[in-house]
Amino acid sequence: MTTIAITGYASLDHVAILDGTPQAGRTTTILQRPQDGWPRLGGGPAFVAMALTAAGIESAVPVSWIGDDAAGQTYRDQLAAKNVSGEGLEAIAGARTPVSVLAYEPDGGCICLYDPGMPAGLTLSAAQRELIAKAEWVCVTIGPSAVNDAVLDTIGEATRLAWVAKHDPRAMSAAQAARFAARADLICFSHAESAFVQAALAEAGQTRPGRILIETRGRQGAAITRDGQPTEISAEPISVTDPTGAGDSFAGGVLAALAMGETGPEAIVRSGHAAARRLLLARQISENESALRE
Repeated sequence: MTTIAITGYASLDHVAILDGTPQAGRTTTILQRPQDGWPRLGGGPAFVAMALTAAGIESAVPVSWIGDDAAGQTYRDQLAAKNVSGEGLEAIAGARTPVSVLAYEPDGGCICLYDPGMPAGLTLSAAQRELIAKAEWVCVTIGPSAVNDAVLDTIGEATRLAWVAKHDPRAMSAAQAARFAARADLICFSHAESAFVQAALAEAGQTRPGRILIETRGRQGAAITRDGQPTEISAEPISVTDPTGAGDSFAGGVLAALAMGETGPEAIVRSGHAAARRLLLARQISENESALRE
């Protein structure tokens, strides 16, 4: 049984679809908010783990930090409802569980407000470090800077490393990005993150044999590159007003394929597309049911 540990920030998401662009002194109406939770389980580790679990990987373990508050229990309960282990969670005494407000404008733009709720200097606990040391795969999503270094210092040569890249210098410096580019077996990133990843690869120089790069391109699909050989894979477009977590779900689907021994570039990307589509279709159904009730 393949164990996959996923590090990164936890979040409980408050998602809202707006009728306009918010302006000071004016009221903006919320047209819709999710029927499956307010707040709703969020953050990279949860989305990746849910996609892995849905694909049949039973031991996908988020490694993250929550408060010892009611919101932290809500986070645990929502993970459990998705059949995802809470073994890798560390409850920080006196801290607030992180929350996000994600307000989507009519043109698809998103206003994101994030309350980290955590003290500075978070790193891996002894129990979290042990989980990571034993995992066959470790997946790093956006998370505390010190954790990024701790992951690289903890994993062994045989551990396979996936990096879901996000350009945020507060969470990952250019030097850290170069270390990840050199060590990662899989790098998933959006088209918007391409320049950041390419700069890290250039700084890294030598990389792992067989390393896979996957650039997601929204409705245009994705490009996968292995050993310098690129392949473009189309995607079936789906229209949704709330794409939160689609990129992390895609990465989870890709990881599931690799963990189950898949080697074909198209099959690997298709697994990612299927995971993202599963998430978005469920949202679309929920949105339609909400509209019918109204």
